[in-house]
Formats: sequence, C-alpha cells, structure tokens
Amino acid sequence: MKKKKTTLCALTLAVLLASCDGHDQGLNYQLKVTLDNKLRHDSATLLVLEEEYNQLRVCGTAKAQNGTFTFTGQTDKPKVALIRWDNDSVSPFYLVLESGNIDVTINPGSWHITGSPLNSSYLHYINQRNGIMNARVATWQEYLKMAADSSLKHDDEVLMVRQDSLLNDSLQRITVEHINRGDAVGRIIGERYGKQLDQEHMKLLK
Repeated sequence: MKKKKTTLCALTLAVLLASCDGHDQGLNYQLKVTLDNKLRHDSATLLVLEEEYNQLRVCGTAKAQNGTFTFTGQTDKPKVALIRWDNDSVSPFYLVLESGNIDVTINPGSWHITGSPLNSSYLHYINQRNGIMNARVATWQEYLKMAADSSLKHDDEVLMVRQDSLLNDSLQRITVEHINRGDAVGRIIGERYGKQLDQEHMKLLK
C-alpha cells in the first residue's frame, strides 16, 4: 500500500470492453441487486477490477426488473467490483464479486448482503465504521450542548477530547487492519477510506 496506486474511479476511464462470461475457467456467480424505490435506476453496469492489468472489465449491463438487477457469469477468484448506475452523477456501489449466489439489497443510507463471506466482512467493517462515526457525532453534539448552556467544565472538555481521540484511533486501526489483509475487501476499503488515515497510521500500511 505504500506504493501509489491508481484509484478505481480513475480506472473507469480505461475500461476493458470484454465480457466476464468465459466458460474455460472460474466458477459461476449470480449477483442480484435490489434497490429501494427511492433509489430507482433503469439500468446498471457491473465492472470488475482485473488486478493483472490494473483495469476495469465490463461484465454486463442489466435492466431493472421490479427494482432488481441480475448479473451472471464466472469468476476464477474473488475480485473487487463496482456497479455503475445509469446516472453517472451517483457514486458507484462497491462490492466483492465471488462465486455463488449473491443477493444485495440497497436502501437509503444502508445495505444488506447474503451469500458472500467476503462481502459480509466488508459490511461488518462498514457497520463498525458507522458506529464509531455516530459515537463521535454524539460526543460533539454533547459538547456543543454543554457549551451552549454554560455547563461545560474544563474536566468535561478534556474528557470529551480524549474520548473523541480514542474513537478516532479505533477507526484508524480497524481501517489499517483491513487494508493490510491484502484481499479484495482490503482493496475496496483502501480505495474508499485509505486517504482518511493520518500520517501515523499511514506508516503502518504494508
């Protein structure tokens, strides 16, 4: 990770226009992605990162069927993937593409996935991250409340600053831990959150 890597967003400019449906290798996958009605899109494109070439490969485009997009094909190993929606202004959805039946449900502000151990690991990290971020927001709101009603004491302020520092350190540590695993989940986390690491934790990346 100490080497500078091209981001997945940049790689979308150099897409390999080929299918992922080759039958000479790999195992079958079926990926179903269901969107909440508030997140409606008419079509979606599945792209997979080919590490050997450091490029994204188009694996197919699907039309919505009752809010669900279905992709099928084969993959020889778990790979970083993303789903690009018909509206390019909307951020792509990151996931790990692996063999088997993968079902994803995306709601406003949350998502759920079954049939994929690596994506379960990724979702576990996201839930941990959101929990820590929510705790930091709650600490800051409590600080503002106490400051507004003049009940904030020096000891309270010191305690809150220390609590926020501990929460931030926990977030940084779990991020480094996942990135250093070197798997597809770590690549996604590094792509999405690696730049938010401070210099001290950046040095811990392999």
